[in-house]
Amino acid sequence: MFSYIGGKYRQAKWISKYVPKDIDTYAEVFGGAMWTYVNGKVDADNIHYNDFNTQMANLLFCCSEYEKFIPFLDSRKAQIGAEEFNRCKSDVLDVINSGNIIQMPDFELAAKYVYIITQCFSGIMSEKVKYVDLKGKYNSKYNSFSGRVKNEKVQKKLGKIKVVSQSFEDFIPDVDGDESFLYVDPPYYGTENLYAFHNFTKEKHEELADMLNTCKSRWILSYYEFPEMKKWYPEDKYEWVKKDYKKASMASSDKKQSVGTELLIIKKNV
Repeated sequence: MFSYIGGKYRQAKWISKYVPKDIDTYAEVFGGAMWTYVNGKVDADNIHYNDFNTQMANLLFCCSEYEKFIPFLDSRKAQIGAEEFNRCKSDVLDVINSGNIIQMPDFELAAKYVYIITQCFSGIMSEKVKYVDLKGKYNSKYNSFSGRVKNEKVQKKLGKIKVVSQSFEDFIPDVDGDESFLYVDPPYYGTENLYAFHNFTKEKHEELADMLNTCKSRWILSYYEFPEMKKWYPEDKYEWVKKDYKKASMASSDKKQSVGTELLIIKKNV
């Protein structure tokens, strides 16, 4: 839905090709920007979104009630600039520093939060985050997000989403089942410090592997390859698929974009 650290805008359609059609429930365990569902070809009767970051969960909750949310998004278009950015940042940080407890949906807070993460690099919200304006590029990111929320095809998808903010340990058992499919895109090993509100240690990665290895659902796990992966998710048990992609860049067009490799680990059979 928007630019965010680890977002799968470029890979969404490719990833969604591996989501089976014969499912009743589709659930994103680490929801983030939810590109794989919104921009991919995923269909199920029950759509679940989870993010431990309650600011992000509140934003998606508000998107699911788009008719009420759109006026709040429109009210901010006329206020684009560093002054408005800093005002929104102060208000959101007040909530975060008070325990980040949100009565969802909070439309005003969501509009401020999405304004911040579309006006800064990679959508990383922190005390130090600063307004970025590259000749209007980031202004258009906020407007592009607002445009997606108003798009009728996107609205049909948004209206189906059930949103919660839980740990993966609590969320997976709630949606697990023979007819469920999980898309799992955790904070990547070694980059956990870039994600807001996640204290995702190596032990958490191991706990996640244990849960996925024993759950009933089929699933796709997005990752990159490193030594522990083959121990946690053996290649003789799961399908491994890799694809190179151009990384998002703030660099000017005359500079070469770096290339990353996305790894999908797929559990196909219940």
